[in-house]
Amino acid sequence: MLLNKKVLYLFFLIFPLLISCGGKNTNNKETPQKTDYENPQFIMQEAKKALGDNVKFAYKGRYNNDSLIGIAAGTEVQNSKEWGIKFLLLKLDGNNLTTIYQTPLLNGSFNKCLVQKIKFPMFDYELIYYNSQGYFLGSGGGEVYSYLINFNEGKTYYAHLVDEPGKPTSLFLSENIDINEVRSFFISNFKRDYPAVKVVPKDIVLKY
Repeated sequence: MLLNKKVLYLFFLIFPLLISCGGKNTNNKETPQKTDYENPQFIMQEAKKALGDNVKFAYKGRYNNDSLIGIAAGTEVQNSKEWGIKFLLLKLDGNNLTTIYQTPLLNGSFNKCLVQKIKFPMFDYELIYYNSQGYFLGSGGGEVYSYLINFNEGKTYYAHLVDEPGKPTSLFLSENIDINEVRSFFISNFKRDYPAVKVVPKDIVLKY
């Protein structure tokens, strides 16, 4: 009888420890991070982790000649000292996205703009196309900024349309546009809305 009491005493002493140890092992299991780079919401979430909350777009694509996951993203700066937009290329390094290229701060805004991936036959990779559309236009004229971002070559092809009252609508194209198809792309896009647009050799800076 005494032996049975001792056995029961030991059982009740050890049993809570077994429960405690079992619970501790369960709680320590790490939940694997779910990655889904086919999901646009996940891509934007990861881009914001890398760049901050001012990310305005993030698109997965093949932006250069390697086979790694590429994310093109855009950020916007607006403060008392500077304003403008940047385009960045992010690549997957382990579980994190890191910036491998970014443009300088460019004129433009991501409000009411058009941003999309685009593929030209002469390139084996995609470019990012940007057009500010009507954001900088008003009843008295204004301007339209447009870019093609070639991440693989580190080039930003630039087109700037200026519409001033009483003057011909002008289109400036950056000097680094050395491919006829890129030049024709900008001109044909603007001629749809401004058939009489004239290409000019010097950029125009409007004074607001």
